[in-house]
Amino acid sequence: MTDRSWPRMRLLACLAAASLWLGCEAEGPQAEISSPTTNVVLISIDTLRPDHLGCYGYEVPTSPHLDSFCQESVVFRQAIAQAPSTLHSHASIFSSLLPHHHGASWGEKTGLPEEAVTITEILKSAGYATAGFTGGGQMDPVFGLDQGFDVYDLPGQEHFLGTVRRGIEWLDRTPDRPFFLFLHSYEVHHPYTPSAEHLAQVGGDYEGSLPDEIEIEFLRQVNNGDIEIDSADFDHIVSTYDAEIRSMDDGFSYLIAALKDRDLYDDTLFVFTSDHGEEFGEHGVVGWHSHTLHDELLRVPLIIRFPGATHANTVVNDQVRSLDIAPTLASILGLPVPNEFDGVDLTGSIVRGEALDLTSIGRMDRPRGVELTSIRTNRWKMLLPRRYLYDLSKDPTEQWDAAMSERDTIRALEQALDEALASREPLETEQVAPSDATLDELRALGYIN
Repeated sequence: MTDRSWPRMRLLACLAAASLWLGCEAEGPQAEISSPTTNVVLISIDTLRPDHLGCYGYEVPTSPHLDSFCQESVVFRQAIAQAPSTLHSHASIFSSLLPHHHGASWGEKTGLPEEAVTITEILKSAGYATAGFTGGGQMDPVFGLDQGFDVYDLPGQEHFLGTVRRGIEWLDRTPDRPFFLFLHSYEVHHPYTPSAEHLAQVGGDYEGSLPDEIEIEFLRQVNNGDIEIDSADFDHIVSTYDAEIRSMDDGFSYLIAALKDRDLYDDTLFVFTSDHGEEFGEHGVVGWHSHTLHDELLRVPLIIRFPGATHANTVVNDQVRSLDIAPTLASILGLPVPNEFDGVDLTGSIVRGEALDLTSIGRMDRPRGVELTSIRTNRWKMLLPRRYLYDLSKDPTEQWDAAMSERDTIRALEQALDEALASREPLETEQVAPSDATLDELRALGYIN
């Protein structure tokens, strides 16, 4: 056993002990809201923008079932992911570490190290049955995101409804003990291939030449300037994306109904989120992600429903981060929040309305040596290494560089970034070799030309 793995092993052994709360070092207030016998469902819909959901103000009817669910939940209006790509971001969700610290990267072909403490491992050590059903690709177990799961299945790039059905089938086979169910889907990810029914529910009366299925190669040609589209074509592309959300919403409705039928719904803690968004022309690109650190790619939905709908209709407007999900889950369940986490427990804001003053740091997943980082506060956003600075209170779409007139702000943000990155040593990573099947999945998702 290496010196680096000892704190992790000590924490997990401590959680597995008969008395979960004795002898473990933890930080932050514990929220005595639930218990470690509460079921947990974590849902991540890949590439889902919050501003395309009704509960975030979207007027197109993409998410009627999720909107109803939001009325029973806590909705975070400014949830920021740590990366605009799948592996980088999900590794932060599970390990509560910055990408700079966890090291899992598609660009660098590295997985999440075993030394990382994941929320799945914490729940498994507390007695939970754990299962994950994902779309593969950058979620493949070769990248280390399967740590702590009893079952980690890859249904593939199917509709969210199919993934939900697999999860329910697992629940029906699982002994009567608390469970942690993770459901991930690429349904909203390009290519956009909605059914005619779902497109009719969200789309206008498009009469142009584009098909109802928008393929990745077509989007590449549009973004490379090889194909020109007009405003009606653009709106149609967005509608195909929206229709995929509407289909996902049907799968979400099936999940809720299935849990209610099994008398599991009210005793379950839900977290609904995404790993990143999608750009639709805000900075010159259509139907793509991973290429910038602007907010259309980093802002994600974050919705938490407590058992019994406690704290229903609570809205948190201050900035939070994806890496805060794991410590918040642990706290709600009455489990220690380990010092190995970069994130913080958000229950003080949920329960007592405490103000949050969190700094969010993002990283673009690129080959080693190509470092593109963002730092964001409630007001300011800076992109490095070029030092572009945006005043989000006046310029929420990040169009105007304010760097020339805000030298003190730049220095303060650079200092905050340096301190955050120096707060812990990065984990040591190893190269991984995805299988041919995983490479095919990544090719189908547009990650490989």
